[in-house]
Amino acid sequence: MLNLPAAVRIANAAAVLAGPHGDVTRRARQHGLSRQALYRDSRCVLQTLQEHDRAAHLQQLRDQVETLRGQIRQLQTQLQDAVVVDADRLAAFASTAQAEGVSLPVARRLLAPLLAQPLPGQTRRCKRLPSVAQLGRLSRAAAVRAAALLPILDAHSRNRVEQAAGDEIFFGRKPCLMVVEQHSLCWVTGCLADQRDGATWAKELEQLPQLKQLTRDGGTGLRKGLALVNQQRPQQDRAVVADQEDHFHALREGSRALRRMQGRVSRLVEQAEQAQRREQRKMRQSGSRQGVAAATARAWRQAEEAMDQWSVAEHAWTEVSQAVRLFTPNGELNSRQRAEARIQAALPALAGPEWSKARSALTRPELLTFLDEAQSKLAALPVAAEVREAAVTVIGLKRSPEALAGNDSKAATVRGILLAASLVLSLSEEAGAKALSLVRGVLGSVWRASSLVECINSVARMQQARHRKMTQGLLDLKRLYWNCREFRTGRRRKQTPYGLLGVQLPTEDWWELLKLPPEQLRLHLSALGGAA
Repeated sequence: MLNLPAAVRIANAAAVLAGPHGDVTRRARQHGLSRQALYRDSRCVLQTLQEHDRAAHLQQLRDQVETLRGQIRQLQTQLQDAVVVDADRLAAFASTAQAEGVSLPVARRLLAPLLAQPLPGQTRRCKRLPSVAQLGRLSRAAAVRAAALLPILDAHSRNRVEQAAGDEIFFGRKPCLMVVEQHSLCWVTGCLADQRDGATWAKELEQLPQLKQLTRDGGTGLRKGLALVNQQRPQQDRAVVADQEDHFHALREGSRALRRMQGRVSRLVEQAEQAQRREQRKMRQSGSRQGVAAATARAWRQAEEAMDQWSVAEHAWTEVSQAVRLFTPNGELNSRQRAEARIQAALPALAGPEWSKARSALTRPELLTFLDEAQSKLAALPVAAEVREAAVTVIGLKRSPEALAGNDSKAATVRGILLAASLVLSLSEEAGAKALSLVRGVLGSVWRASSLVECINSVARMQQARHRKMTQGLLDLKRLYWNCREFRTGRRRKQTPYGLLGVQLPTEDWWELLKLPPEQLRLHLSALGGAA
């Protein structure tokens, strides 16, 4: 086979592929070759060129494959952290936002960073962000489902309530009646009403058949409603509900009165100092204090009298604050007789118009109901009296560390009492441990303030601040969410209000609970225990 130079072969291929008519014949004659040789050269040149291009093309394809594999790995990594925002997840977000008190426009703005970003490979922002109206429709549908489930849950929760706190909150001019079980913070009643009179409150309180004590503020409607319930209970062979008036409001009124007295003292002292400066100025100018000395003395006398009154009132109010506690400063269990005696002794020092509300609250017998309840519950414990008293002494003294501190004989005596009581419990062995546990349980359930209901009011108040109107459906949604929500901190941490109250739900997820049919929820709760 004839070996031709590469340049000749390329020229032959050019004559075959791109030469004019007759160029193949002329070139074959010129080089002493056959026409078939020129055609073979053209095929060889083309094959060589194709093989050279194929290697580059294959490398390009390999690079593309590696790039695509890197993109797949990146997308798979993103997919592990991705959340599919489908219709159900979007409805859960809108409903949770409303239940937490977040307004719908704010909820939409919170969604924007997640749903309005360009997707991988896109240059334009996608149009997946829902409208405020759409979020409103989703949360309204959830509120309808909550309203259907709450009566079933109420039937299994309200008959477990023994101690509760009641209060009212207003949405616009419309009152909302709120009742909270104090141990679990279970929101058992949240009802928008036309009135807040005694009859309306009595209707709500009648739904708590096992209620033993209601802690309330000084509201007239709630007080009359409880009185109506207590009038009917003896006819039904049921014990009356203990009426405990809230301590927080009474103590707050006393603190306000003290601040007013302090402000008056500050003003009178400032006036006396101004009079003193005027007297000194006149003395420098004229050498005489005539005409101003008497005014200065009178101003200082009034300031001193106001300061003395403030000091006496502050001491008396300290006595009152200690009188309404469960334990005295010496660690002894308080009683109504002792508390009333200390309050009556302090009242004469709390004179003046600024003390009118505080004096009125201190003279009402419902303020000390918790002491009667504590005494009666302790007396009913199934333990020996001496062991029970020792347990009360130990708990009371541990709650009063100031009585144990010090090097005087009084503190030493108190420490000796604590040691003797602890020895009694230790020698009683199982009976002592049982008594200590029972006494601690009784004293831990002695409620004297309705401020816990303010926790629930604060939840509703966030919505109140953002919207002019609160609907019963939205209130139901909030109530169901609150009762299924885990507490993040405190002694109730990682527990829900329903769980603390003893209501066993089919699921701990409030959104999954909301999707259950009412009949399925009723069957589940009935299987665990009879409905009320």
